[in-house]
Amino acid sequence: MIEFPGTEQEVRQLERFLTATEKLPSDESVDDMRARALSHAERLSNAINIGFVGEFGAGKSSLANMLAGADILPTGPQHLILPLVIVAYADEPETTVGWWDKEPKVYSGIALEKAAADKPDFISVGLNTPALKEISLFDLPGTGSLDDASKTTLDLLQYVDCAIWCTNGTSAWRESERHLWSKVPPELRANSLLAITHTDLPPVHDALDRVLARLNKEKGDMFRAVVPIGTPVAVKAMAQEPEPDFALWQSCGGQNLAEQVLQIASDRRLGDLKAARDALEREFLPFLDSLTLDQPAPVASPSVQAPLEAALPPLENPILEDWLAAIASIYEDLRESSDMEPSSFLSSCQEIVEDFAERLEQGGEIDPSADWIPAEFEKATDLLLLLQFETGAGPLRDAVSILTQLSDCLAWAGSRAESAHTKTGT
Repeated sequence: MIEFPGTEQEVRQLERFLTATEKLPSDESVDDMRARALSHAERLSNAINIGFVGEFGAGKSSLANMLAGADILPTGPQHLILPLVIVAYADEPETTVGWWDKEPKVYSGIALEKAAADKPDFISVGLNTPALKEISLFDLPGTGSLDDASKTTLDLLQYVDCAIWCTNGTSAWRESERHLWSKVPPELRANSLLAITHTDLPPVHDALDRVLARLNKEKGDMFRAVVPIGTPVAVKAMAQEPEPDFALWQSCGGQNLAEQVLQIASDRRLGDLKAARDALEREFLPFLDSLTLDQPAPVASPSVQAPLEAALPPLENPILEDWLAAIASIYEDLRESSDMEPSSFLSSCQEIVEDFAERLEQGGEIDPSADWIPAEFEKATDLLLLLQFETGAGPLRDAVSILTQLSDCLAWAGSRAESAHTKTGT
């Protein structure tokens, strides 16, 4: 099974950079870094966009329906003229009508006909389908012999990360298709598939070996792979009760196509992740370090200064660094606001502890032997909530003590690097 790489840690680091540089004086180099950091964060936070392209009647909408796991897009001869349709994740089914130059309109449920009547530039359909958390499907308008249609397709391809060109198996990969696809940027072509559709039809099925041999020879650098698919058979296989017919799903090409799509999307995500990591390591994090060296550290109030300094062990531990930065920001607010209500301070502490409790539950950032630490953060959340109902200076001292203990917990967990040294005795 193909799993998408996690991006949470890199996104948090990028957000930390953006927060730390938000109030710096305007400077061309800083503005450029901030713009690139924001771009990296957005790419890693959003789904990978898979575009379905092809001439009219090539079966691209049927293929998009199959991968979405829902019969949403109209297929075959129909009178409903649609622009670009995006199928993406949403908690509840909804249809968004969009224009390039004005505010969108939202309908509840799946309402393509109503949306098309608004003559939008694009339509987005939201579905509660887990797979759509990682990929979004872009069904582009069918191309033809008209130059305007081809130009629209080329313009819309700038919004996709990967593409699937659907070619009708009855006359696969015609010169008109080749001509249009040759205008697509090489980066997109290298991350795209050529899908031979209608392979369930006897004439196409009988000639498939010969067609595959020809297209694999001709594809060159135009596509990453050529994949045949009998979409109606694949849909039928997955609809079988009480469970899908996996043998049929595999024999008709559904399994291969799904794996190829997930692979190109995963590889694109890995490329984005590598670019973000390189930028963080070469520029963004060193710049943050320079800010720390150039500027005096915030001075906390005397009552919390000692516990804070005691909670600063020299570890390479990203979650500990983020935690200390978060609680330092609370102390700074307390120092600057002499009239800050104790309940506000306690509420801020509770919110931060709760955020980090959720982060720790995701795993992967502390030593596996410290699996008890998330429970400590959960208990601390409850204690801080109870302290908000008490009065006097006692609750504030208790809150500082709780934060210090949690800092000690994260420091004890250590970084993976330190854990390795400890185990080897170095």
